Amino acid sequence: MTNHIITVLCVLMQNLPVGTNLALLQFEWMLVSGALLPNRGAIFPALKSIGLSDEETRQAWVAFRKGVWQTALLLRLWQEHVEGLPGWTVHRYEGYNPITVDVTAFWRPTLKNCPSKHYHPAANRALPAVIFGITGQVGELNGQRIALPGRFERVHPKDPREDRLWREMLIQVKKTLAEDEIAVLDAGVKLRLLQEFGMERYVVRLAKNFTARRNYLPEFMQDMGARQRMAHWYVLWPVFTTAKPLSPLRPMKPSSGRKMNVKFGQRFGVG
Repeated sequence: MTNHIITVLCVLMQNLPVGTNLALLQFEWMLVSGALLPNRGAIFPALKSIGLSDEETRQAWVAFRKGVWQTALLLRLWQEHVEGLPGWTVHRYEGYNPITVDVTAFWRPTLKNCPSKHYHPAANRALPAVIFGITGQVGELNGQRIALPGRFERVHPKDPREDRLWREMLIQVKKTLAEDEIAVLDAGVKLRLLQEFGMERYVVRLAKNFTARRNYLPEFMQDMGARQRMAHWYVLWPVFTTAKPLSPLRPMKPSSGRKMNVKFGQRFGVG
């Protein structure tokens, strides 16, 4: 396994400029080997722990910090390597290739003045974290479904909010989304934001407590005027209970809040 990882890293680094390629290879090996974990994230002790001399440690740090390389270039090389493997298969559903769009986090609960937060499902609230966005092509390699990263998006240095990060990601996704691709997003992004950026093809996981309206009129509303329809148009929401079997959707009288005419599936529209 170690020899295989070294071989892959050599493929990625061999075309980088001389002076950067070897030192960055040593730095990447330090990352994937897990040497940062026992050293509590300290880079210099982690580099020393993989057997580098003091001079090699300094060279690896300089290559990472000031070397001639770019994340986009390494991602493209990684994509070409994975796509060339015999077991790689791109997933397609109804002719569309799903492109995952999500925000991931490195949790830092004890970091003072952490500039950003991210929702943690176990804590049921947002916790301090270093966040970044990731988009990738969904495929399968030797029976294992994976997302092949295509782009990483860092937070804005002056505005580290997650909302700003989502906006920048959606701008890039809309520019690069091909005709046979469809964006797949988690519940962290809102439908109104997708509409704002004019996303044409997407699948988004809604919150558990979302509300919806039917996208067709019940029979008793066919002869009503527009004002009467709004007064009687049912709002529907999911019901999660195990006490007794209920219909998955129950009617609720409309509120005076803002509504969105977005089609949800074939029978419902999000309200």
